[in-house]
Amino acid sequence: MVKSIGPRMYVVTRKDFDPVYRSVQGAHALAQYALEHPEELRTWNNEYLIYLGVFLEANLDRLYNKLLDKGYKLSKFHEPDQRDQLTAIAIFEDGSGRVANELKGIPLA
Repeated sequence: MVKSIGPRMYVVTRKDFDPVYRSVQGAHALAQYALEHPEELRTWNNEYLIYLGVFLEANLDRLYNKLLDKGYKLSKFHEPDQRDQLTAIAIFEDGSGRVANELKGIPLA
Protein backbone atom coordinates (compact mmCIF):
# COMPACT_ATOMS: atom_id res chain seq x y z
CA MET A 1 0.00 0.00 0.00
CA VAL A 2 1.27 3.47 -0.93
CA LYS A 3 0.73 6.17 1.66
CA SER A 4 -0.56 9.53 0.38
CA ILE A 5 1.76 12.46 1.07
CA GLY A 6 1.95 16.14 0.11
CA PRO A 7 3.55 17.45 -3.09
CA ARG A 8 7.34 17.43 -3.02
CA MET A 9 10.33 17.60 -5.30
CA TYR A 10 13.05 14.98 -5.10
CA VAL A 11 16.54 15.66 -6.35
CA VAL A 12 18.96 12.75 -6.56
CA THR A 13 22.62 13.63 -6.83
CA ARG A 14 25.91 11.76 -6.89
CA LYS A 15 27.45 11.10 -3.48
CA ASP A 16 30.86 10.60 -5.08
CA PHE A 17 31.02 14.40 -5.44
CA ASP A 18 31.79 16.98 -2.76
CA PRO A 19 28.66 18.08 -0.80
CA VAL A 20 28.72 21.64 -2.16
CA TYR A 21 29.14 20.38 -5.72
CA ARG A 22 26.21 17.98 -5.18
CA SER A 23 24.04 20.92 -4.18
CA VAL A 24 24.95 22.85 -7.31
CA GLN A 25 24.31 19.83 -9.53
CA GLY A 26 20.96 19.28 -7.87
CA ALA A 27 20.04 22.91 -8.50
CA HIS A 28 20.88 22.42 -12.18
CA ALA A 29 18.60 19.37 -12.34
CA LEU A 30 15.81 21.32 -10.63
CA ALA A 31 16.24 24.22 -13.09
CA GLN A 32 16.08 21.74 -15.97
CA TYR A 33 12.88 20.31 -14.50
CA ALA A 34 11.42 23.83 -14.36
CA LEU A 35 12.15 24.30 -18.05
CA GLU A 36 10.75 20.93 -19.09
CA HIS A 37 7.74 20.58 -16.75
CA PRO A 38 6.44 24.02 -15.72
CA GLU A 39 2.94 22.79 -14.75
CA GLU A 40 4.27 20.25 -12.27
CA LEU A 41 6.62 22.87 -10.87
CA ARG A 42 3.69 25.20 -10.21
CA THR A 43 1.85 22.37 -8.46
CA TRP A 44 4.91 21.72 -6.28
CA ASN A 45 4.86 25.45 -5.39
CA ASN A 46 8.34 25.40 -3.81
CA GLU A 47 7.22 23.32 -0.86
CA TYR A 48 9.13 20.21 0.24
CA LEU A 49 12.52 19.72 -1.42
CA ILE A 50 14.35 16.49 -0.64
CA TYR A 51 17.93 15.75 -1.70
CA LEU A 52 18.88 12.09 -1.97
CA GLY A 53 22.18 10.61 -3.08
CA VAL A 54 23.58 7.58 -4.86
CA PHE A 55 27.18 6.70 -5.57
CA LEU A 56 28.43 6.67 -9.17
CA GLU A 57 27.01 7.82 -12.47
CA ALA A 58 25.94 4.30 -13.49
CA ASN A 59 23.64 4.00 -10.47
CA LEU A 60 22.09 7.41 -11.12
CA ASP A 61 21.60 6.53 -14.79
CA ARG A 62 19.93 3.22 -13.86
CA LEU A 63 17.57 5.02 -11.48
CA TYR A 64 16.73 7.65 -14.11
CA ASN A 65 15.94 5.02 -16.74
CA LYS A 66 13.87 2.94 -14.31
CA LEU A 67 11.73 5.96 -13.39
CA LEU A 68 11.45 7.07 -17.03
CA ASP A 69 10.38 3.57 -18.11
CA LYS A 70 7.62 3.69 -15.48
CA GLY A 71 6.28 6.91 -17.02
CA TYR A 72 7.33 9.45 -14.41
CA LYS A 73 8.11 13.00 -15.51
CA LEU A 74 11.66 13.76 -14.52
CA SER A 75 14.69 15.70 -15.71
CA LYS A 76 18.40 15.08 -15.67
CA PHE A 77 21.49 17.22 -15.78
CA HIS A 78 24.80 16.44 -17.46
CA GLU A 79 27.70 18.61 -16.24
CA PRO A 80 29.87 19.97 -19.08
CA ASP A 81 32.81 20.45 -16.66
CA GLN A 82 32.67 16.71 -15.83
CA ARG A 83 32.88 15.43 -19.43
CA ASP A 84 29.07 15.63 -19.69
CA GLN A 85 28.57 13.05 -16.96
CA LEU A 86 25.10 12.63 -15.49
CA THR A 87 25.30 14.38 -12.12
CA ALA A 88 21.71 14.81 -10.89
CA ILE A 89 18.05 14.13 -11.61
CA ALA A 90 14.85 15.81 -10.40
CA ILE A 91 11.42 14.23 -10.06
CA PHE A 92 8.12 15.61 -8.77
CA GLU A 93 5.92 13.75 -6.29
CA ASP A 94 2.27 14.76 -6.75
CA GLY A 95 1.26 13.59 -3.29
CA SER A 96 0.23 10.07 -4.26
CA GLY A 97 3.29 8.52 -2.60
CA ARG A 98 4.26 6.53 -5.71
CA VAL A 99 7.55 8.38 -6.28
CA ALA A 100 8.42 8.22 -2.59
CA ASN A 101 7.89 4.48 -2.77
CA GLU A 102 10.20 4.20 -5.80
CA LEU A 103 12.93 6.15 -3.99
CA LYS A 104 12.55 4.33 -0.68
CA GLY A 105 15.92 3.19 0.59
CA ILE A 106 17.97 5.89 -1.13
CA PRO A 107 19.74 7.88 1.60
CA LEU A 108 19.75 11.64 2.00
CA ALA A 109 22.47 13.38 0.04
